[in-house]
Amino acid sequence: MAEQDVALDTLGQGAAVERFGLALQKVLDNIQDPNTNPKAKRSVTLKVTISPAEDRSVSDVQIDVLEKLAPIKPFGTRLFMGRDKDGKGVASEHIPDTGLFDQPKEIPETDKKVYQMKKEVL
Repeated sequence: MAEQDVALDTLGQGAAVERFGLALQKVLDNIQDPNTNPKAKRSVTLKVTISPAEDRSVSDVQIDVLEKLAPIKPFGTRLFMGRDKDGKGVASEHIPDTGLFDQPKEIPETDKKVYQMKKEVL
């Protein structure tokens, strides 16, 4: 068997560097995700554990690559709650800027007349 110098780029026939690159890409993608805190710290850890045999002629090597990402930020919404005709609980999500509950910005001068409404009994 031919001797080969051991280096990071040769460990696992290049798997250590490849896995580090994949983990680094996850970190970079996480940084660009608008659902995460932009100031949260992220990290990539490459851990090489060498376990030699009793006679020291051979060693088992385990390579771990771990990434620490920023968590997804929580978000809030608002629900309108009530009951349907059968008494079953129902909810509807409020979607802002739909115009359903918007008040007029300004009433034009010509439309400021007050009209008396007729009261009808159903």
